[in-house]
Amino acid sequence: MKPFDFYLVTDTHYFEPTLGCSGEAYENYMKNEMYCLAESSKIVKAVFDRLIEDRETDTVIIPGDLSKDGEKQSHISFIKELRRLQQAGKKVFVITAGHDYNDNPGGYVGSEKVPVEGTTLDELYELYYDFGYADALSVDRQTLSYVAEVSEGVRMIAFNCDSDRSTKGSIDERLQTWAKEQIDKAKQDGCFIFAINHYPIIPSVPVFDLIGDAHVKHWRQVASFLADNGVNLALTGHMHIQSINEFYSEKGNKFVDICTSVLVGSPGRYRKITIKDESTVDVKTLLVPEFDWDLGGRSAEQYFDDRATWAAVNRINRALKGGSGFVGFAKKRATKIFNNKTLGQVGRLVCVKAPAEIKDKKFTTFAGEMARDIFKGDQPYVKGTPEYEAVEKVLSRFGFVLKKLAPKLAQDGVVPDLKQMVLDTIGNSKGFSDNDATVSLK
Repeated sequence: MKPFDFYLVTDTHYFEPTLGCSGEAYENYMKNEMYCLAESSKIVKAVFDRLIEDRETDTVIIPGDLSKDGEKQSHISFIKELRRLQQAGKKVFVITAGHDYNDNPGGYVGSEKVPVEGTTLDELYELYYDFGYADALSVDRQTLSYVAEVSEGVRMIAFNCDSDRSTKGSIDERLQTWAKEQIDKAKQDGCFIFAINHYPIIPSVPVFDLIGDAHVKHWRQVASFLADNGVNLALTGHMHIQSINEFYSEKGNKFVDICTSVLVGSPGRYRKITIKDESTVDVKTLLVPEFDWDLGGRSAEQYFDDRATWAAVNRINRALKGGSGFVGFAKKRATKIFNNKTLGQVGRLVCVKAPAEIKDKKFTTFAGEMARDIFKGDQPYVKGTPEYEAVEKVLSRFGFVLKKLAPKLAQDGVVPDLKQMVLDTIGNSKGFSDNDATVSLK
């Protein structure tokens, strides 16, 4: 096979601004939303302009969540942007996902969320026919999955695991049967084959293994199925995070999942990928460029980061609201601690001494920054940093609780080491980058 270059863009969450994205209702909604809504169309245009400038790379792949919430007009406007790519000579392959069909989406006007025309799953096939399905060698109409030859000797199996016609987030036995036929056919024809899927197949960070909606169901079985049948690479999205992860099946076959962040919010990244041969993939991460918006003198990255940090703190505060009796009392107490205490003060409450370098940092700032940075990949809080030391001390303090809890959180029969799981989530200890890397598939 010849080397194959392409751009990977995920989770565009395009929203048509004329549907309404201002006023009290919009501001209330955005308090807890970590990606940008009003700005999304400008961000997509700016990134697509960059893709068009590259006259040598002719393929763009987008694995799902194309629209904000399935608004028909958002799809129509986004497809105009895809047409711009095609008119510039790009081949565009997409799959749809859960945010792309909805019977009751809305816009934000004044103090109200107003209903707008939605999109059904059946309509997505026709809407996006020219962006994958027209070139498909096989289509599974039940899920809208397909296989296409994206370059000479290179095929892509595009799983749509986020369909209401099957268990959401599942590449089930029926879909695997269809997939094996397509994989076998590709091998018979002498083609390299890789996969795209909206949901990560391998959890992007270890704690996501405990969150059902953060990866495909029974991911170890799915990863093993693909690896053992000769599909060693998947490109995914959904979790708005930068990650590259490896998994080995019981037969010793390697599987690699490259998950890419949301385009229209922090960390605001997309990828240029080169499949050099059947065993080597080069990954380069690119930042969203400046776009047509008042960024208040900030870079696009800082603009995204500020929103993500603010929204993360708001989400934590929202989670601490409600309840009655002891639960209500505990939540109120936790809210005061979260918003008013420094790490040093919180440490004293749990009999742990915070490192001197960060003891005066507000707990809210610490939590918001850590939440934001986990999604950027290459998580910086590794052994030797004060943040790692603080988290490690707290986890050790409550080690007896974690050991009792671990068996109840077992996934597919695997009992987690909760302490190490958290530490490996806040700090990248894999030995390679989540952003720029040369990945071996063998």
